[in-house]
Amino acid sequence: MKAFDLLRTLDRWDSQGLWAFDLPRLELIFDETPGSLKTALMRHAKAGIITRVTRGIYVNPRARSMPAEPLLALVSIMRPYDFSYLSLESVLSDAGWISQIPFCHTLMTSGRSGVFSTPYGVLEFTHTTRAENSQEVVFDGRRGVHVAAPERAYLDLRYVRRNLAMVDVPSREAS
Repeated sequence: MKAFDLLRTLDRWDSQGLWAFDLPRLELIFDETPGSLKTALMRHAKAGIITRVTRGIYVNPRARSMPAEPLLALVSIMRPYDFSYLSLESVLSDAGWISQIPFCHTLMTSGRSGVFSTPYGVLEFTHTTRAENSQEVVFDGRRGVHVAAPERAYLDLRYVRRNLAMVDVPSREAS
């Protein structure tokens, strides 16, 4: 695939709102063998035409349709078949229950645990078998990801046996 063809295709898909691609989708878009496609993508990523986010995930760096928080928007692309939601230290820090700002976004997932370092930041997935409760986990359209309530995030932190010493749970009388 030539750079011109890639740019033209990325721009066409960007006008449709598609700014990130997984390898299977790219294989459908471009009529090339998997080996030559991967070689071309590596070459074009080195040239800065396309950005490799993690294994098998690519982003159009010129996309106008890219969301305000691309790291969180990548969650559904990286884990399309798993239920994942923002929780643990990320939510507790946002709620003011932890004074520190976490170095990564922490998520609970029905899939495998793992840490992904991307050009946009770090995502940490922690596996859970706990069922989703719609009152405790809601979709945040602005961020493009499901988010746990602080109470649920605290219970998740206990469930995965992480450090609770840094959490300052507000008393019920204060509210």
